[in-house]
Amino acid sequence: MSKVLVTGANGFIGTNLCYFLKSMNYEIIRCDIGSSECLHPDYILENFLNLGIEKVFHLGAVSSTTETDLVKITESNIFFSVKLLQLCIERDIPIVYASSASVYGHGPAGFVEDGEYQPLNYYAISKYCLDLYVERKIQDLANIKVFGLRYFNVYGPGEYSKGDMASPVHKFFEQSNKGKIKIFEGSENFSRDFIHVSDVVKITEAVSNFEDSGIYNVGTGIARTFYDVAKIVSKFTGAEIHTIPFPEHLKGKYQRYTCSNNSKIETLGYTKNRLTLEEGIKSTFYEQKNLH
Repeated sequence: MSKVLVTGANGFIGTNLCYFLKSMNYEIIRCDIGSSECLHPDYILENFLNLGIEKVFHLGAVSSTTETDLVKITESNIFFSVKLLQLCIERDIPIVYASSASVYGHGPAGFVEDGEYQPLNYYAISKYCLDLYVERKIQDLANIKVFGLRYFNVYGPGEYSKGDMASPVHKFFEQSNKGKIKIFEGSENFSRDFIHVSDVVKITEAVSNFEDSGIYNVGTGIARTFYDVAKIVSKFTGAEIHTIPFPEHLKGKYQRYTCSNNSKIETLGYTKNRLTLEEGIKSTFYEQKNLH
């Protein structure tokens, strides 16, 4: 049984990843802040050598795209991550870490791993900085096992802890409980690559066994509009769709379109089909219904 570390274990993707890894008989060391069930990040750094860790899944981060505390973001998303990466590199331990498709911004040259970047907020900038550090390490050091995953728009059961950062799928289901789904004006013109968390955790585990270090997109390769999401949720819940003004604080900082280019990850061997948006929302609807 392989012993693995999962940081951000209480988060949305982290929780789902832990369930998936447990089903595959991994022994899991959980790391997160503010939980007696998880080890604190500082403890992990201080005791890394004694924990017997054989593989790391680093998902912990300040994930709010509206966070403006640069010290907080830098310490968590860059400084801690670099220290953890260095520990893994020095001991030849594979590490998979969460990057983000937000580094692409408006995607001026498409959404390809070695393309152009245009991060629109401090969160995206922090992820871009970490990616640059990793790319340099991969160039300088042979045979290291470091894998960055640029998650696109992940949704699915268990998003309650994400608050305002929850996916539109989750938000629309929550709103439907009051009979109305609220979408921004022009939502038919904003598209995202929405990927179900069940696909995300499968890809995350699979990448940890890749031979070639690198940064990989994690998406479906298909972009769908926010209005599409609202229509599908409305179909399951019967809630009406209502349009509201586009928030001022998001203007200029909101990606109009994202779509994962999956060529690189498929070339490395992950060619399994992802759930369609309809399949994923249906699965989420029934899973959340069972939770209640």
